[in-house]
Amino acid sequence: MGFQKVAVILVASFYIAHGAQILGLFPFPGKSHMIVNSALMKELARRGHQVTVMSFFPESQPIPNLTDIYLGKMEYKAHSIPGNMFDLGEMSPFAIANMLFQMGVSMTDTALQSEGAVKLINSEDHHFDLVIMEAFFNEAFLGYAHKFNASIVQLCLSGGTHWMGDWVGNPNVYSFVPDIFLGYGDKMTFWERLVNTVVGTYWRMGRAYYYLPKQDAVMKKHFKALQTLPHLSDLERSTSLILLNNHFSLSAPRPLLPSMVQVGGLHVKPPNKLPQDLQKFLDEATEGAIYFSMGSNLQSSHMSEPMKRNFLHVFSKLKQRVLWKFEEDTLPGQPKNVKLGKWLPQSDILAHPNIRLFITHGGLLSTQEATSRGIPVIGIPIYADQKLNILRVAAAGYGVLLEFNNITEESLSTTIREVIKPRYRENAQRLSRIYRDQPLSPLDQAVFWTEYVIRHKGAPHLRSAALDLAWYQYFLLDVIVVLAVATGIPLFILFLILRKMFRLGCSRYQRLNNKKKSQ
Repeated sequence: MGFQKVAVILVASFYIAHGAQILGLFPFPGKSHMIVNSALMKELARRGHQVTVMSFFPESQPIPNLTDIYLGKMEYKAHSIPGNMFDLGEMSPFAIANMLFQMGVSMTDTALQSEGAVKLINSEDHHFDLVIMEAFFNEAFLGYAHKFNASIVQLCLSGGTHWMGDWVGNPNVYSFVPDIFLGYGDKMTFWERLVNTVVGTYWRMGRAYYYLPKQDAVMKKHFKALQTLPHLSDLERSTSLILLNNHFSLSAPRPLLPSMVQVGGLHVKPPNKLPQDLQKFLDEATEGAIYFSMGSNLQSSHMSEPMKRNFLHVFSKLKQRVLWKFEEDTLPGQPKNVKLGKWLPQSDILAHPNIRLFITHGGLLSTQEATSRGIPVIGIPIYADQKLNILRVAAAGYGVLLEFNNITEESLSTTIREVIKPRYRENAQRLSRIYRDQPLSPLDQAVFWTEYVIRHKGAPHLRSAALDLAWYQYFLLDVIVVLAVATGIPLFILFLILRKMFRLGCSRYQRLNNKKKSQ
């Protein structure tokens, strides 16, 4: 037995010493997105793999085994996203779909023109065993996977959309798996199920017949030197693994194939020491503290002046201290119990024992951090999956949803007084225990399955047979037709026999009746 243990250690050491060549593709200029992407890539580098990361956010300090390819600077406004992100809350799911389709094509085309991207496309001395790509409207980057003949792992920073299931043959169940842009729970009414089906179908059809051909054209434009370049839909369906930044304790159970793995909260780490000024501010909060942040894309400084005043007036009357992520140096009317910061270490702040409440936009990363730390939540959702996340928090009893358009001094003050009650904290800590009760940490889980794909050369045994079925076979329409015919023909024959017998009976009765009348 001792010899076997030594052999396992030697093999593991050999594997680590000869790590895989991994290419990470993260062409979305969103800082919050890169927090998750970077956590996985840095851990793979730490475990001995040679990691190359293409993104808009190169590491500030050199990291062993990790090489950055910088994509340059990109402005959101140039790619159909509103300058004020709060305007997204007024858009319908269909308008959001169209916006994201336009943004994805424009942004991907621009990113592939950057010097680093072009150099890698034309390189002849690189080899990669695996491509890890953020699944977020950047499909043309799959051309790199074809160029290097590499296995594909897609990292989704949400719980996953219905169309992502199509990549690996996972079932899409509209009856209890809501579209992330609708904000429905898993227990939907008839009307919600109808809307969910319509919106989900719109996304999938619009993506397949409008958006994906445009991304395919972008890929063929930039990877034109490659011969026999397949269609993007075929490249997508060669995906070996989808890592979902979600967990059933934070959402709801849903059917998932082995090739779809939940690793929600992989970016959450043990807390680091806070900067001295923040540590002092929170340590001296004898009545507790509230942390307020609308995330990295939404900016509190873009709120209307009346809205800012509502928050300031309410905060000034609290006995708790308030730490507010605010993107400007000053805020007129700022009370003494409020401290501002342009960028704050959110996860570390939420781990401070004096934090009593988190006021958030309800982004998935923020929700996961609050759940992991056991902090009650007031959610002010604006767009995307934020409302869905907060509805789940409210259903679990550790938070309340507050509509942005309904915020007044009275509603905000009332909601804060409610959620600061002990029962919300007790529920938050209960959910935290459930979430953290996992055999592996989310990051270890993500690394294990990534290395699993590498070890098994793309893990083709995870591929679902559903990918090889025509749509009518997948939905058993051919079987239904055969069963209908097999059942219908005997019933039709029986119907003809009975009709014939009925007519004969009627005819005989008519003759007898006529005979009686003539006598």
